[in-house]
Amino acid sequence: MRSTAAPAARRGVLARTAFLLLGAAALQAAEAAPRIAPLPESQWQDEHRAIVAEHGPQGRATNLIATYLHHPSLAASLLPFERYVASGSTLPARHRYLLALRTAWLTGSEYLWAHRAAAALADGLSAEDLERVARGPDAPGWDAFEAAVLRAADELHVDAFVSDSTWETLAGDYETAQLIDLPFTVGAFTALAGIANSVGVEIEPELDERFPSGIARVPAAERTNKRLIGLEPRIPPLPREQWSDGMRELLDPSNTNRPIANVYPTYAQSLEMDLLRRPVGEHIRNDTTLTDRQREILLLRIGVLCRAEYEWAAHYRIGRRIGLSEEDIERIVAGPDQGGVDPVENLLMRATDELFENDVVSDATWEALAREFDTRQMLDILLAVGGYRMFSMAMNTYGVQLDPDSTRFPPHLR
Repeated sequence: MRSTAAPAARRGVLARTAFLLLGAAALQAAEAAPRIAPLPESQWQDEHRAIVAEHGPQGRATNLIATYLHHPSLAASLLPFERYVASGSTLPARHRYLLALRTAWLTGSEYLWAHRAAAALADGLSAEDLERVARGPDAPGWDAFEAAVLRAADELHVDAFVSDSTWETLAGDYETAQLIDLPFTVGAFTALAGIANSVGVEIEPELDERFPSGIARVPAAERTNKRLIGLEPRIPPLPREQWSDGMRELLDPSNTNRPIANVYPTYAQSLEMDLLRRPVGEHIRNDTTLTDRQREILLLRIGVLCRAEYEWAAHYRIGRRIGLSEEDIERIVAGPDQGGVDPVENLLMRATDELFENDVVSDATWEALAREFDTRQMLDILLAVGGYRMFSMAMNTYGVQLDPDSTRFPPHLR
């Protein structure tokens, strides 16, 4: 876990040093042979062909899509949302490219960089733009708003939160749906990077773009752990009387007037995004190949690392309902490599920490997990951590307030 006890200046030095080393680890993993090879076309069945026909560029499977084909339900849930954040969101196309490329750079995902750089160049961005993305929001040449867009990516990557000053700049120009879509864009590409880096997806030979050389991979942000619980939300949940017909159909189709958790009428203010986000969450929660206990360990641990108290409260309640004890939850807060933890559960926590810190699961942890879990389960582990890191970024940044009767974080995490 990132230390929060050191003085701010020392934390910055430590974070920058660690970030450079961890970026190298992600790149090294990407250069090795894939840990999960793409599913060969000779093994495709009708459901695989349908997924490729719908989501593959020009009806062809990229190596990442062909890797997802090992787990068709994951592919069917994730790929429509991937397409939305890459090319269909409410953000200007240029800003989508800036966020995706900056996130690929920060996470050390040359696979994602190669794909988004090729698309960006074809859509009007210049090679100079790409190099300035790598140099970050403080590079000469950005206007104040695009610098804020890039800085938001850095802050979300490091702190799972957009700072007040950056948010103020963004809110001066973006509409509510765009403000909702920005953290989801960074979060989605962060999740994809964790999958691509950890699996070791190979860049397709027809793609020529690679990371710019000679530029230090240092984020223009530091960990603050500032959160908005107990304060005014930046995006309040929309009151029921203001719901559109689409929101009503999504949130309360039977018109029961039942209480709705604060997060849902917040997200649904970007309705198309929320309709495509939901299957990702549903897969993680309900269609996963992991046990309930394994899933909740992953989700609670990433909530701790992101300091996402709303997520914590929801999954504390679920965790207790499915059998986690208070002692189990205390161990999840404390993290891996402590006494009294089941070895497999310890591996799950260690993988979560490595994805949060490094955007890649280490060789040793991967090898140990692969002795316990099959290919579909390994993909579900990666998606659970990445997906709920994405949700944490969004909830923290919007300031979603706790629902009634929520269990708070332990005091030292608040």
